[in-house]
Amino acid sequence: MRSWWLVLLSVMMCTTSFAQDREVVLRLTGEPVKTENMAIPDFPVQEDGPGYQEAAKTLVEVLRRDIVNSGVFRLLSPERIALMANPHSGPIDFDQWTSVEAQFLVVGSIKRGEGEEMRVEVRLFEIASQGQVLAKAYRSKPRLARKMAHKIADEILYLLKGRRFATSRLIYAYEGQRGADQSILKELYIMDYDGHNALPLTKRGISFAPSAIRKDGETLLAYSRFSKAGTIDASYGIAFKPTLLSRPKPLLDQAGLRASAPAISPDGKRILFSMANEGNVDIYVMDINGNDAFRLTRHPAVDTNPAWSPGGHAILYTSDRTGTPQVYRMDADGLNNMRLTRENPYNDSAAWNPVHDYIAYVSRFENDFDIFIMDLKSGNNYRVTSKQGSNEDPSWSPDGEQLAFTSNRTGSWQIYMVNLNGMNLRQITNQGNNRSPVWVAGE
Repeated sequence: MRSWWLVLLSVMMCTTSFAQDREVVLRLTGEPVKTENMAIPDFPVQEDGPGYQEAAKTLVEVLRRDIVNSGVFRLLSPERIALMANPHSGPIDFDQWTSVEAQFLVVGSIKRGEGEEMRVEVRLFEIASQGQVLAKAYRSKPRLARKMAHKIADEILYLLKGRRFATSRLIYAYEGQRGADQSILKELYIMDYDGHNALPLTKRGISFAPSAIRKDGETLLAYSRFSKAGTIDASYGIAFKPTLLSRPKPLLDQAGLRASAPAISPDGKRILFSMANEGNVDIYVMDINGNDAFRLTRHPAVDTNPAWSPGGHAILYTSDRTGTPQVYRMDADGLNNMRLTRENPYNDSAAWNPVHDYIAYVSRFENDFDIFIMDLKSGNNYRVTSKQGSNEDPSWSPDGEQLAFTSNRTGSWQIYMVNLNGMNLRQITNQGNNRSPVWVAGE
């Protein structure tokens, strides 16, 4: 098993000295990732309007943060940008930007739009070729500056790297206290990937274990729901929402039922889930409307926590059939079961990377629960978190380059993110307890 030294190596390689602004960092899996330098000067407000100044500040701050969070760009410092000629006062002096090792330059300005909208004009330049990569005007109300920044960041990332993540969102389970009786409230929320603009998706119940995909412009959501808690008819069921604004449809909600851990297939046509039947927990699959349930595993052990491969041809799941929980793989029809994890006594909650041939999973190692990555081609394992509380619930970003996970390292369960190279670790939530993040693509 590879140790945490890969993360330390990547950090050591990414110093802030002038001579080392163009660097190659390592993914945790050992693959090199080239980082490039981008300059994003402030966006001046050339035609002022209500709220424009604050919107301009927010837009640039969010845009810069998105670019850094991508893990493939580094920002030139404000001090170095201050040495350059004003990019709005005349033609771009590419030689001057080359002298400070800028490789890309983003130039933006804010003007009045129609009605209450402001107009943001953005140009992206590649310094080496002296070419203009992007020239586009964006329109939005000032209060939506964050959303506009995410959209601009995604366009830049797609043009330069063929990937997007900044407009993505997280669905997660929030746990708090309800009313004077201090009863526990568990509901699902959705927020921007950076933790802003959180909104509830469920209410008046105990909802958990979400699964979501983006399809045909809508977000499909399935989740577990606890009904009649504390009664003889208490049950775990599964609910489904074809859009986030739809009323939930109960798929498996009968009294006494124990069905949980839903996982929507990539094509949006099927749902995996685990269910207890006659005292045995196995993996099942049904269509998106809750019909034609079919049992995939048949073993006296507990089989649970299923997850689809990106193409829907295979399934990951957890089973204790060898005595302790381990991660297994099987074909989508339930055949060709294969054990994947072997090095630690407890492995669970596997998630398949949507782009790379990796899986992330939770492993108990040296009495800690930590996030690991397995390269499915080589079988090698790499540790992502180390000795900072329990770390669980891994979920990949849509571009496959970042992981969201939960940790109780601060005393409560909160959502964190980290790049695949081990950099840019950041805490996303702060209030209550937040679990089970699911990362879904943006609009």
